[in-house]
Amino acid sequence: MEDRAPIRCRDTIERVDGRLPLLHVEHLEICRTGSAICESKPLLRDVSFSVYPGEIVALTGASGCGKSLTAHAIAGMLEPGIGVTQGHIYYDGEDVVPFHEQRWQWLRREEVALLIQQSLSGLNPIRTVRAQLTDTLRLHRRRQMPYEQQEPGHIETARSFSAPRQAVLQGVSRMRRLMSRAAEMAGGRTTQAQEAYLHALLCKVGFADPERILSSYPFELSGGMCQRVLLAAMLSSGPRLFIADEPTTALDVINRDKVLALLQQLRQDFDLTILLISHDRRGINRVADRVLKMGPEGRMHG
Repeated sequence: MEDRAPIRCRDTIERVDGRLPLLHVEHLEICRTGSAICESKPLLRDVSFSVYPGEIVALTGASGCGKSLTAHAIAGMLEPGIGVTQGHIYYDGEDVVPFHEQRWQWLRREEVALLIQQSLSGLNPIRTVRAQLTDTLRLHRRRQMPYEQQEPGHIETARSFSAPRQAVLQGVSRMRRLMSRAAEMAGGRTTQAQEAYLHALLCKVGFADPERILSSYPFELSGGMCQRVLLAAMLSSGPRLFIADEPTTALDVINRDKVLALLQQLRQDFDLTILLISHDRRGINRVADRVLKMGPEGRMHG
């Protein structure tokens, strides 16, 4: 895509308490594209909404209405053959639709994090949590916890998420030794600053014993624990906008409530703005500042 000069937000975009939205989606249309012209009926059309700094805004609606498609468009992660054909996506006042891939990568690395559906499969089962989080730190060039985030975490929250150690299946100990040896041969050791950062980060997402989690493999953790590890990975980049696409889908009712409560706490701890996509209307009504309903083809209500 050709580079174009940044397009600034229009003066007509509504200010709230003197603030412009961090994210403003305006008349967004997404189609399957085989050429410059939309070849078929739009997958979604006329999607418009704003998210202001510090808000949790929930996006709900029936399956197939375009919620996840909207999230992927905001993060520049639409599949090949699918594209934005009309409208604008303003992030911090700049239209990101015309961004080339390098600028999208920068945006995802520094500003916007997307936790996608079925993200639990994103953890490598044969690498420890420490190795995977360290890779993420290196990708984002983070070496230490920002000063204001170095507190040991919220003990109350950590306790509420604590879970009994899972029974170790026959042969797991031997498998752990073999995988640890392979990891050592591959390198990837953490620095003292990185270790401190990872411990603080895992405390923030509710783990009372971060060292045990860092030394664990994903198959040794429950679904709710893996989801919190992924949250930690997303937060390690220091995003301003966090998009959580159905973060509770694969979890039981108890863990759903815990993850939603955790998002509320993380909003405060990390000064996040959150776009939450979910079918769980009961849960999002408790945590969201505003709830927007997406109808067929993406038309907005509420």
